Amino acid sequence: MHLLVLALICGAACSAVRTPADRTPLPLRVGTSGDYPPFSLRTDTGADAGTYAGFDVTVARAYATERGRALVLVPFRWPELATRLAAGDFDVAMSGVTVRGDRLLTGTLTAAVARADAVVLVRHDEKIAGSFDDPRRRVAVNRGGHLERVARARLPRATLVTVDDNRSLPGLLRDRRVDAVVTDTLEAATYAPGGFTIAARLARDRKAYWVAPGRDPLARDLDAWLLARERDGSLARWRASELHDPRPPSVSPEIARVVDLAARRLLVMPAVAAAKRAANLPLVDPAREATVIARAAERAASAGLDATAARRLAEAQIAAARAVQEATPANAASTVAGDPPTLATIR
Repeated sequence: MHLLVLALICGAACSAVRTPADRTPLPLRVGTSGDYPPFSLRTDTGADAGTYAGFDVTVARAYATERGRALVLVPFRWPELATRLAAGDFDVAMSGVTVRGDRLLTGTLTAAVARADAVVLVRHDEKIAGSFDDPRRRVAVNRGGHLERVARARLPRATLVTVDDNRSLPGLLRDRRVDAVVTDTLEAATYAPGGFTIAARLARDRKAYWVAPGRDPLARDLDAWLLARERDGSLARWRASELHDPRPPSVSPEIARVVDLAARRLLVMPAVAAAKRAANLPLVDPAREATVIARAAERAASAGLDATAARRLAEAQIAAARAVQEATPANAASTVAGDPPTLATIR
């Protein structure tokens, strides 16, 4: 299935989001937080007050310009991101949004544009001893964002201090009002150099753009545009200048996309396990697995791809998915608000 998706992404021409010729193109409404360097940072004082900068802002401006659309930056607070995106308050969220299983079930996430590790950061002079998963440890984290979820999952016994302005984290740590903060490697690199040290790594994440439900043409066009910008080196240049990441891509954009899609499939497997258990279905269904593998080979062949390679990829994905489902605790809390999704909804 993913090979077919790749063929469509790489080989099919996706038309831009346009309005009739006699109408001005609709503005592109981009949700952005303004408090998450180096992806989105708002200036609050001085002559430049109210302006935004950062990697995702640069990408948004470039995309809007190429498509002839006015760019409207719509500020949001992290606890309300999912609700406002679903309500259509903006067309796409571009603010260092992390790819997660629950988010994959709402709207569409584009191809990944950056990677970052979630980390525990301490003062440079701090003597690191013992675990941070301790009630005596005061650990600050941005409220309502992905990193709060990581902190609660990986440090369930720590005393979490949640803040509403992500930019306040380094000051809290520097002034010793907390023992540590949970941030990510890209954001940590924007803090004062030499003042802080990574004490632990909690997760490896990918960043992408979250397109609102019902805006499939925009999602397809933005994905096609991102692929073109990977191919012509624009994204690499923006990553070097805005994220201070000069490393060239280790693989081609097409291979990176396949890896990204395979990783996303695994991210939804805990939800798949929960849905199967709720419906009293077995975690392993050999007949369905055989059907999926055969269908992948057929679709690859029809797209002019190697059917044997497609079969092997499907088999590997199924084995990995089975391992994740079997490792998901039966009493694991759902990561999706409201009623857990059904298996048909997830598929």
